[in-house]
Amino acid sequence: MEACVKETQHIEPVSRRHGPALVTAGLAGMAVLLPLLYWFNDQAQLVLIFLLLACLVALVLGLLKLREPVYSFSLSKDSLHFHHRLGGWSLHWSNIVRVDQPRVNSGLELASLPYIGIKIRDYDEFLPLMAPRLIVHLLTDQRPLLAMGVRFGAIERARLHDWLVEDNQYRSAAGRHYHGLAAMLGHRMSHLRELYGYDLLVHESCLDRDAGDFVQLLRRYHAGTQSPL
Repeated sequence: MEACVKETQHIEPVSRRHGPALVTAGLAGMAVLLPLLYWFNDQAQLVLIFLLLACLVALVLGLLKLREPVYSFSLSKDSLHFHHRLGGWSLHWSNIVRVDQPRVNSGLELASLPYIGIKIRDYDEFLPLMAPRLIVHLLTDQRPLLAMGVRFGAIERARLHDWLVEDNQYRSAAGRHYHGLAAMLGHRMSHLRELYGYDLLVHESCLDRDAGDFVQLLRRYHAGTQSPL
């Protein structure tokens, strides 16, 4: 545990893996197949064109993966940092109440969602630092989480329509007033807390291991700065 607390640990997301291999395979395949188009008849050319399209898809997919940051999370002794191509956010461990996998009632059982949930102590240490482009991405990316609340009976469909376009005026628990995108994110975080108990939900594709194992890693860092979660 001591080594985990002292050293900064970087997390390479699974969504970025195989990017270089896909780019290399796509380029190599196209380099081989393009000259062959001049040597074969029409029927064979159709097969070659199909293979070229497959190589092009692999190339584009690889390039999209390489556009993502090398690391999705950086865990230091003092803070938890999240990296995204549109920006990022940072939380001091003291501003994190708890982390876990959100769960919902599915029949008579609890089903774990493919997300990591983070409950924040003070929104005012978080909202002012958020980049507008990342806020827009989060508001769009998290819409399915609101719809999922309807599916599991945690929210009525009428309320969902009100939540899909958040109010652009928000006042934090400490009385600080926000407007625009920051206000919309404040409302969205409040709604996610009402639905799932957490303010930030990060998909497991941003992790490098099983979500449960990543929760334990975060808890070890958190426990190095204060009492365990």
